[in-house]
Amino acid sequence: MSNIINSITQFLLSGEFQYRVYDLGRKLTLLPNSLFQRIEAQKELYPYPFQQKAWLGLLFWSEADNTEATIWFLQFPIDELGYLKQASRDTFLQELLMHVGTNLQAQQSGSKMQDSLKESAFAFKPRQDRLAIFHAFATLELKQQASKYYQPARIYLQGKTGYDQWKSLGLQGIADIIARLHLDNNEHLLITALPHLPMTPLISFAENLEHNSIGVELSFTLHQCLQQALEEENSNSQLIAALIRAISSSPDKNVRQQIILQLLQTNSAKEIEVIAAIASRAWQDITTQKLLPFFMQALSYQHQDAFNIILIDLMGIPKMREPILKSLRDPERSALLSKRIGGFLGGFAKKKTTH
Repeated sequence: MSNIINSITQFLLSGEFQYRVYDLGRKLTLLPNSLFQRIEAQKELYPYPFQQKAWLGLLFWSEADNTEATIWFLQFPIDELGYLKQASRDTFLQELLMHVGTNLQAQQSGSKMQDSLKESAFAFKPRQDRLAIFHAFATLELKQQASKYYQPARIYLQGKTGYDQWKSLGLQGIADIIARLHLDNNEHLLITALPHLPMTPLISFAENLEHNSIGVELSFTLHQCLQQALEEENSNSQLIAALIRAISSSPDKNVRQQIILQLLQTNSAKEIEVIAAIASRAWQDITTQKLLPFFMQALSYQHQDAFNIILIDLMGIPKMREPILKSLRDPERSALLSKRIGGFLGGFAKKKTTH
């Protein structure tokens, strides 16, 4: 068996499974099966690396029975060129095939079968909010009903129980609303409710919205919420970060970039939560010639370590490296940004001498 199966894709196909692969590093993003196959074969760069790793959620099931779906959460390193490291993937496959053999023997002898991922160094447990949104999309994919928290969340958005009664909201219910945003009139419900939501549920809904595409009207409502948050005397950086994460899912590139440009020129952009949200969720927008100088300047207000971490992470994304390297050579950069770039390059030089 191990001579035949040399990829996760082949393992799933050999079992005649239906499967979906999602990236969980930045946003919950579906990786088409054909793309994942090319990624495994190193014919395609990994599109959404986060902290130099691929964070994967695998959902697979038998075509005859989708009620017994299996979920794996796996993380693999990305190499310096941006490809999935096959050596790590191969090590995982060896572990997996060994466990399959052990479980077949256990099944034949009537012994207890083991969880094949329990001891794997490549397995990880997502945060609760990521688990909730993954399960919300998984039940939708499998054509299963949403959780018991779905309808109470819809009733809350209708304002029937009072918008201040948010403490009974379940995280899974919010995730189910977002996964089913384009069903059951949910997008309209959210548009109507957003201006009235207290900060805590507003943050939670906004953070989840990064995982689904949003319409023009919802984008406009989120922008209004952001404007209001920016105008407050003691603006809340967590709320602003959550709203920019939601707006990053807007289909209108020009609107997204205009909002981000405006935000980058405020003091709020100096907050680590806000600049990290822009870098990790709106990375496709900030490399434009218009936005990148403002982003780099806002990033320079962070401590050197944070500056380095965010910049290294961004440079690992395909097509991001060249624009960022070009910005590092900008002769019109500020003294503070020059200092941060010097610290960044100095850290690389030090790394090379110690290896």
